[in-house]
Amino acid sequence: MLFPLSRQSADCSILFVFLLIFFLTGCRSPEQPTEKKEADHPTVQTAAEPLSVSAPPIAPQPLPVPAPPADNVQTANPVVGQEEGGAPPNRPPRPLVAIIIDDMGYNRQLGYQFLQFGANLSFSFLPQAPFTAELVEEAFHGGHDVLVHLPMEPNDEKLRLEPTALLVKDSPERIRQKTEAMLAAIPHAIGANNHMGSRFSESGPGMRVVIETLKARSLFFVDSYTSGASRGLKIARQLHLPFTRRHLFLDNVQDAAAICRQIDLLVNLAYRQGQAVGIGHPNQAMFAALSQCGDDSFQGIEMVGVHRLMH
Repeated sequence: MLFPLSRQSADCSILFVFLLIFFLTGCRSPEQPTEKKEADHPTVQTAAEPLSVSAPPIAPQPLPVPAPPADNVQTANPVVGQEEGGAPPNRPPRPLVAIIIDDMGYNRQLGYQFLQFGANLSFSFLPQAPFTAELVEEAFHGGHDVLVHLPMEPNDEKLRLEPTALLVKDSPERIRQKTEAMLAAIPHAIGANNHMGSRFSESGPGMRVVIETLKARSLFFVDSYTSGASRGLKIARQLHLPFTRRHLFLDNVQDAAAICRQIDLLVNLAYRQGQAVGIGHPNQAMFAALSQCGDDSFQGIEMVGVHRLMH
């Protein structure tokens, strides 16, 4: 009876050992972390199982330092270069102001007063005026910009016209002949602007003939802008002729104090847009205003010949 019991015990012992070995080699807990070796080949990425790639650690980069804000940069006159001894490169240029004195040639005494004034004024001469030839020479030798003041037909029929005024009814050939004759009367001219002309300047065909004639002589055009519907600027741009326009008339009211206020407005406009063009006339109130308030008003700006402001 003892032998069968001993055999049964031995069988149980063998079974116990077998189960213990199986348990130790084959069964592991799913929550137990294990060391995973790198595969020899990359795992294939599937749509349902996006591949997560661990990137190597990146060294921290310094944060960018913001640039200081621009100090009132003038876009209208960007600084192209700076000569030795000039202002610092990051300093905005001074605003540019040009003042044209129109209707020169009829008053000899006043003409000389303005020509001998210290500021860098530009002068526009009426071709048929009695003192034009003499005053043009004075302006040219004084280093001033000389312009031809081209008379053009106004909307107000009561205004007196110059004998050579350009009329809307003129043929293209007649307009060309008149314009060439007026330009030839002022040989030192580097540009032209219109005298009156609120009606003629609105005429596209007529203004095209004028601009073409100016371009043939390599002259620039300043639109006196007596009409908001003037075609001068558009045609000059189309024909690639250097041009600019008048921004303010200074002496519509011929009073020195009123003109000084207009000059201040002109300077303020130049500060806002970088440059500005004003037009005055040879009268005592205009000269008195320049003498009384010019030095104070023009501080901080650069007074230039109008040729500097061409587009």
